[in-house]
Amino acid sequence: MEALVLGVLPYITVAVFIVGMVIRIRIWMRTPQPAKITLFPAPCGGRARFINVLKESFLFPSLFRGDRTLWIIAWLFHLTLAFVFVGHVRVFTDFPRVWAALGIDADTMSAAGGGVAGVLILTMALLLTVRRAAMRRVREVSQLADYLALFLVIGVILTGNLMRFGDHFDLQLTRAYFTDLFTFSLGASSYPANGMFAVHFLLAQILIVFMPFSKIMHFGGIFFTQTLIQKA
Repeated sequence: MEALVLGVLPYITVAVFIVGMVIRIRIWMRTPQPAKITLFPAPCGGRARFINVLKESFLFPSLFRGDRTLWIIAWLFHLTLAFVFVGHVRVFTDFPRVWAALGIDADTMSAAGGGVAGVLILTMALLLTVRRAAMRRVREVSQLADYLALFLVIGVILTGNLMRFGDHFDLQLTRAYFTDLFTFSLGASSYPANGMFAVHFLLAQILIVFMPFSKIMHFGGIFFTQTLIQKA
């Protein structure tokens, strides 16, 4: 299982994700686009539509107008997710010269900031799950895949928090493992001796494989659908 999860599955995961993304993008690009319509005072130029897409992508104004409670939860979730994603870059590599130039203790910052982010994003994910199950109008339009996505996200976050607050996590050994993984030079000695890391990485890979075929891909589709909406 260790060789399968840590040695074989990562390559399958990347291949499936790339193929799935290509298929998804082809579907988006083939979506019929409405003819350009000029309705004053609505912005009709390409630049104006691009700015509106950026606003929708980062500030969620339409969600703010429709459901401010959900807007707060969703915005905090996505903001924390971006922070966590950036923080995970240190799992693969580090930038000691940058930290020294900025006078930052990266390990201390990561420990404090990562801990807060882990707790906050888990709270937001649980609130989104409770909302989906408790609100009738949301529950009626929810499918099994929607709950599966949330459970996978919660599983990844929870196991990540358990590694941070529980089992010892050797960052150097993990970096060495990913270096061997990227250079196709894995061996039995490359695998991190951490069971929670294996579970965390397995759930993350399942989530990555699931992403191109689920609603999680809204972060990519918004650049197509919002442009279509602006044109219409």
